[in-house]
Amino acid sequence: MRHPHKFSLIAASVVSASALALGPALLSAQASTVVRTDIPVTVDAAYVKANGRAPTPGDAITACGANRRQQNEPSTAVDARTPTVVVAGSNDYCTVELAGGTWTGLYRSENSGATWVDSLLPGYPTDSSPEGLASPLHQRGTTNAGDPVQAWDLQGRLFYMGNAFNRAAPQNGDVWVATYDQDAAHYVRTLIVGKAGPALNGRFNDKTSIEVDRGVNSPHQGNVYAAWSLFQGINGNNSIQFVRSTDHGATFSHPAKISTGSKDVQFADIAVTSNGTLYVAYRQFDSARGHQESSIQYVVSTDGGATFSKAATAAQFEPYDAADSAGDPEAAELAHERAFLNADGPESEAGEESVGDSRDCGSGPFVCQSGFVFFRHDSQPRITADPKSTSQNVYLVFDATIPGTEQASQTTYNTADPLGTTLRVGQGGIYFATLSGATWTTPRLLAPTARGHQFFPDINADGGVLHAVWHDSRNDPAYSVQYPPGNNGAVRDAAGFAAATNGLDTYAASSTNGGTSWALARLSDSSQMPNFEMFGDRQVPFHGDYNYVSSVGSFAFNTWTDTRQVVPGDDPRNAGGEGFDVHQCRTQDAAGVWSADTCPNEGGLDQDIYGAATTG
Repeated sequence: MRHPHKFSLIAASVVSASALALGPALLSAQASTVVRTDIPVTVDAAYVKANGRAPTPGDAITACGANRRQQNEPSTAVDARTPTVVVAGSNDYCTVELAGGTWTGLYRSENSGATWVDSLLPGYPTDSSPEGLASPLHQRGTTNAGDPVQAWDLQGRLFYMGNAFNRAAPQNGDVWVATYDQDAAHYVRTLIVGKAGPALNGRFNDKTSIEVDRGVNSPHQGNVYAAWSLFQGINGNNSIQFVRSTDHGATFSHPAKISTGSKDVQFADIAVTSNGTLYVAYRQFDSARGHQESSIQYVVSTDGGATFSKAATAAQFEPYDAADSAGDPEAAELAHERAFLNADGPESEAGEESVGDSRDCGSGPFVCQSGFVFFRHDSQPRITADPKSTSQNVYLVFDATIPGTEQASQTTYNTADPLGTTLRVGQGGIYFATLSGATWTTPRLLAPTARGHQFFPDINADGGVLHAVWHDSRNDPAYSVQYPPGNNGAVRDAAGFAAATNGLDTYAASSTNGGTSWALARLSDSSQMPNFEMFGDRQVPFHGDYNYVSSVGSFAFNTWTDTRQVVPGDDPRNAGGEGFDVHQCRTQDAAGVWSADTCPNEGGLDQDIYGAATTG
């Protein structure tokens, strides 16, 4: 259960009085420049295999680009050597049709994101290419890969990281790093950098992060750093693991635990300053078991990742985490397990921090007592540092409940810390802070708005310019702190479901003065309805867990998950909630049993990765 918090800022060893409370200070915003209209990164065109290999009969990649399946959880990286080259990645469901599992998509542009060629990481189950057969993921019998993140060095090498697993035993929840060279035109290798066991409730590696030391004055320039969460069974004694490569990704060190003093941690992110100082930040979840509160922790290395400081607190905050109560908790749990096994969505189990047993809500077995339909989201930190700056500043963004906006929830839906036994909701906002020397500034709202929730932030620094991106519901016509984005709780159908709204956009901001002021831009040229029930047998939404931005100098490329091309429809199995239903084709037999969806490639699952270029 979430516990009450105060916003505070704590330096590594000293707590200042001015840092104990979040003040009303707001960051100013002006207009920004969007280079081009947002476009799909995942396009409806044939995927290509790595290194120009031709697909063989039965290769799952032959369905990709044609079957209009889901993509989510994007990442992107602008080539530090050739900035016109931009890459992106996602959890790609195009392989489910022929391979039975999801895989990691890799998408590449040679014209600053104007057009894209899409592909897959080698090694998926039906990949018979030399690269695929040589992959340790293929050799280990891995059927799923995802959570991709990526970073460039200064010589045109791309380091691409993610997790890999099976949905049934042996689960083998590993993490891997792949290397591409020639500005990501050529695949080199994949290495497993963290292994897990076969048990479904055993060790599992997830929530990856990667960065390369590109510091202009760094003695460790070229080092590759990777971090992730190690989930240890059902006890929640999670840790942040770290590896490094000092030979351009040819080998990596053994995993080392770098989180100390915390029992439940996730969402690691990495930053490297121009002199090579390395920072890893992560979220610490509140836990009665661990006697800890929600905060952003960080560790520091000054020797190229060989050793790290003890963990210190960058900020304490009140989370903006969605939670609710299932109508039938047992049915919801079984439906999530079934969705996971069928490569049809995440398990999405509620953690100790949740007030309720559901992190997402839909229809059928996923219905919640509130009548809302929404995807899961949790507060997360992102950090960055400028590899070219004489300043060694580190910049942090995170989403949190804005203090003073909390209200007693009118339903079982809640996002803020409870007040005693009273469930509460509040407005979600994006906060920004700077570490200068040994002291963090007090977090301030980056793009304050009187209406709308903000979440899934990311930030990047390069060449004196900061770029940030996030989801924003300020344009939702039914916005209320009482409702999830994309829901109108004031309008209910006969079954008690809230009405659906096109309630979500993507915004970006840039700063040329270290975050003192920001230029703001709306990236999405149309609002999306983010809660289409494309998962769990077309009965629950999933929007991924993050957005991404990467930049070189004033140029940035931003990526996010978008549902604007999804074909809406009606689910004949369930009454109510039609605004959240997707196109599907089902028949009912004489016994009243409904068939599976017989037209999954007709657009009902057409969730995409979108992107837009901006200048600071």
